Amino acid sequence: MQQLSGLDNAFLLMEAGGQLGHVGSLSFFDAGALVGRSFRDLLEETLEQRLHLLPPYRRRLVEVPLDLDRPFWIEDPDFDLDFHIRHIGVPAPGDDQQLSELVSRLHARPLDRTKPLWEAYVIEGLANGRVGLYTKIHHCTIDGVSGAEMSQVLLDRSPEGTPIPPPEEDWKPDVVPSDSEMLTRGITGLVASPGRTARTLYRTARTLWESNEALGAVARTVGLDRLPLAGGWLRRRGPEVDADPIPQTPAPRTPWNRSITLHRRFAFFSLPLADFKLVKSAFGTTLNDAVMAVSGSALRRYLEERGALPSEPLKAMVPVSVRTESQRHEFTNRVTQVVSELATEVADPVVRLRRIHKAMKEAKRMQQATPATLLTDWTEVPTPALLAQAARIAARTKVMNRLNPPFNVVISNVPGPREPLYCGGCEMQTYYPVSAVADGQGLNITVTSYRDHLDFGIIACRELVPDVWRFRDLFAESLEELVKAAEREAASSLNQPA
Repeated sequence: MQQLSGLDNAFLLMEAGGQLGHVGSLSFFDAGALVGRSFRDLLEETLEQRLHLLPPYRRRLVEVPLDLDRPFWIEDPDFDLDFHIRHIGVPAPGDDQQLSELVSRLHARPLDRTKPLWEAYVIEGLANGRVGLYTKIHHCTIDGVSGAEMSQVLLDRSPEGTPIPPPEEDWKPDVVPSDSEMLTRGITGLVASPGRTARTLYRTARTLWESNEALGAVARTVGLDRLPLAGGWLRRRGPEVDADPIPQTPAPRTPWNRSITLHRRFAFFSLPLADFKLVKSAFGTTLNDAVMAVSGSALRRYLEERGALPSEPLKAMVPVSVRTESQRHEFTNRVTQVVSELATEVADPVVRLRRIHKAMKEAKRMQQATPATLLTDWTEVPTPALLAQAARIAARTKVMNRLNPPFNVVISNVPGPREPLYCGGCEMQTYYPVSAVADGQGLNITVTSYRDHLDFGIIACRELVPDVWRFRDLFAESLEELVKAAEREAASSLNQPA
């Protein structure tokens, strides 16, 4: 048995009201290689060969009675691969709008907690000779980086396939523990909770005291550097940086920063990776800065069309992996976050890009100065019962309808492979992420790079953003605007005297 970390368990406890804790993906494959065979059968054969390399696929939860402690993973003695692979189709003409509606409905269904927390749907009937694969897996199992690693284990780098080494030892299912055994574990964990809290306090205080940069970063993040007496001392201990501090005020309200329902809308599209690289190079930013700038421009256009653009800049939360090289093949959550403004109150896209670059530079510096385990350490402290009750109260009272959010939108950028991948000889054409939304955060933008394009998946609460497909055009227009500015910038640099 393996106990979930506090951060992993948080994704289980968030499931209250309209919130769901799973994430997914929608991939398209070229069905031309299916010579008299079913893609579903090929997928099942591929999974059977590689299950020993995909531990999350055969483990299920065992929860502690009364939420006294975090749940545990066990190897499911009743594992049935056929249960997890489903077959479905769309009616003619099988276009993107029909597919997105299907995925929206599938994504709005919770996973069965008595089974391993994943499902895969082979989708046929699509236009242009494609077959679709929609998969979903609970976020308590993986983060974005480990999810990308799992995809590359499942897929091959050539049409001929990849030789798969046999398992080093036979798989052994666990015996499902009794309620009394789990209750005993829960009571033991509850008794150990005060000691765990004390150790976390000690580690945090020692780390901050020993690191001037970490202490300064935390002080600035929570505003302690503005205290009348201690503020000056904290500022002197902190780093000197040529950038604005992390935003201290809540984000402005937008139509999607409200309590959500269980209903979803999903849109997907691809944009050329070369265009983003051109913008990055012309203005000396990062690729992620360019993605955020295009996202900020698209959000500004969307809100302007509806007369809902705030006078203050929107803020984005950006997940950041803290996975070390030694943790590469651990299927768990190793992630923290930074918050950056999107400069949506200004019309100039280049000004927006430069401000985002500056804000992200400072946010990353603060994040790097803060211990990577700080967030995960503190998620171990509260009891699951307390966190679950807090989530239920927040959902029931719809508190996010009355508060300004800490940020307006999640923008996540996960790097993917540059070479083509295959499943059963069928080439994967695109890989669109399907993420999650939460109360107060009814819109999520997630991007994955694959080959020579960026694949965007935008998920939203159906009632808050019913016209999510509008973003496909807005993102294309925003990228085109920045590309033209980058071309002018490059031409201007060439014309300047040496």
